[in-house]
Amino acid sequence: MRHFIYYPKIEYSNNLAVNIMVRGKIRDAILRNSALYYKYTIEDGERYDMIAHKYYGNSDYAWAIFYANGIVDPIDETPKAHNDFIAYIKAKYGSIQTPNQTIHHYEYTDKLSGKTFIIDEATYYQYLGEYESETNSLKTVSIVTQYDYETNLNESRRNIVVLDKQYLSSLTNGLENLFA
Repeated sequence: MRHFIYYPKIEYSNNLAVNIMVRGKIRDAILRNSALYYKYTIEDGERYDMIAHKYYGNSDYAWAIFYANGIVDPIDETPKAHNDFIAYIKAKYGSIQTPNQTIHHYEYTDKLSGKTFIIDEATYYQYLGEYESETNSLKTVSIVTQYDYETNLNESRRNIVVLDKQYLSSLTNGLENLFA
């Protein structure tokens, strides 16, 4: 990727290599200003280079999207398209049925705050017993299967931010100065 030209070089196994362990930080003032970013939802099958081309007119700027979203491993941190997701589940769990029948964790959601908390099995059954007969409970408890967990994780990766095009040169210059 093009942005690696700004990273320092190190000697590794008698070769000159890019030190990918060094990550610069975009100035806090820029990151705190949400007006500099667009919220974006990645569609099924869409890639970062396609998004970069759409926003910046150049697919080489996919690195800026990784950078803005703190993505270190684009392969593992990219949402999988439906067929790829199903193949991933089958490879990881052996079938679709297994993760649908296996509990990953328990949750309870406070309806007033909207916050969801991971709880243990005993707490789940305690809450379930307390609120079983109440239809207007302030808390709901649920079981999250391995499949639901994997699906939610994959879907959460679809929500990213894209730096406004007019600030792209500031980011590039900032990286050049940081690693110069």
